[in-house]
Amino acid sequence: MVRARRTVFDAGLYAPIIDAVAARVAAAHPVDVLDAGCGEGSYLARAAERSGARAWGIDISKAAVRLAARRHREHRFAVASSYHLPFADGSFDALIDVFSPRPFAELLRVLVPGGVAVVVTPGARHLAQLKALIYDDPREHAEPSDTEDDGAPEPESTERVEFTVDLSDAVLRLALLEMTPYWWSTTPERRERIAATPLAVDVDMVLRAYRR
Repeated sequence: MVRARRTVFDAGLYAPIIDAVAARVAAAHPVDVLDAGCGEGSYLARAAERSGARAWGIDISKAAVRLAARRHREHRFAVASSYHLPFADGSFDALIDVFSPRPFAELLRVLVPGGVAVVVTPGARHLAQLKALIYDDPREHAEPSDTEDDGAPEPESTERVEFTVDLSDAVLRLALLEMTPYWWSTTPERRERIAATPLAVDVDMVLRAYRR
């Protein structure tokens, strides 16, 4: 899954949302930024490049952390849970959470007063065309995501990030599928169908900023 994400990100397919996250982080002028659920490190690396901040990333996946640390040697990575962040109170000026668990009390705890948490969740039509090839009765995502946030404060700002990715390349089609949880519910027959079907897919994400 994490190698598939690296393939998709390296191809530039998700550049609009990666850049949008980086811009929102940079607007906070952070000295230190944490990605809680950093995966293979692309979002954090772009945010650090844009803002000039020191970058820290945690993920529960050893494979993801290993992949991130090998490419982004100038940043710091550790295997850890977002529910028990291994940092003192007020350690970061900004925090990134993209499609990861959102224990807001813990996320906000490690921010300085006035620090910003940049949180990305799927929009209603996220990957709709791909889902139509996987399920007989595909459903839209519920807002803000398929799971209810626990103790979420009111966001300071909300931004919809929508764009379309060209999946005429079979390798990228299967990589995009494999980087999502949909891979596990896709039958071998439908994977073959997706591999043989060039398509364009809508990416629909919601970027919210929360101020401590």
